[in-house]
Amino acid sequence: MSKIGRHRAILSNSGDAALSSGKVASSAKYIASGDIDEGLLDESSNDNIAESSEEETETRHACTSCTEEYPLSDLFQTECAHNYCRECIVQLFENSLTNESLYPPRCCRQPIRASPAVEDMIGIEMTKRFKERKIEISDSERTYCSNKTCSRYIPPHNIRRGVGICQFCTDRTCTGCKKQGHRGDCNYGKAKKQRIAGDDEKANDELLEKLAKKKKWQRCPRCSRMIERVSGCKHIR
Repeated sequence: MSKIGRHRAILSNSGDAALSSGKVASSAKYIASGDIDEGLLDESSNDNIAESSEEETETRHACTSCTEEYPLSDLFQTECAHNYCRECIVQLFENSLTNESLYPPRCCRQPIRASPAVEDMIGIEMTKRFKERKIEISDSERTYCSNKTCSRYIPPHNIRRGVGICQFCTDRTCTGCKKQGHRGDCNYGKAKKQRIAGDDEKANDELLEKLAKKKKWQRCPRCSRMIERVSGCKHIR
């Protein structure tokens, strides 16, 4: 069979899909006129082979959590070099928002920071909730809405003069007794602060006594202050 016959057979077998390529269609015109550009056909075949090879050899990595494989561009890599797909990284952050013991999300015991790459994965809304949760957890004197049907956290910037205003239901809550907002000073709040101060003072005294025993310090019989002998007689009077 001549070269023209072979090329015509190739085009006939490839069907409409092959003719959809601009380069192959151009080659078909040359064949119809009897003027074949073999270089053009070879170039078209090489391009198709290269595209197919590129798709087959695309690098894919397994998600550390679900073990499914994804292109590297669809994964988030932690500082410990583990990869997470979008669905799994979203689940990690969602769990940290509902369970304080899981906040912040971790991998290899290292916190996963809300970096721009993470924010792209989890979205704007979850990023906002994550930052609000950080404020709540770092608050040592948390106040929650006294409305039992709400019970939302009241951040410090919504508290004025010992009364917090819920940004969801607008109810007022006393930061001292944690009950519905009321006028005047909160006696419970004052007593609580005094009790905490007393407990701290007692704890400090106990630590001082332990340290004095270890260092062999003694108290002055007149002022009861803890003193240390630097030089002179070993008998303190």
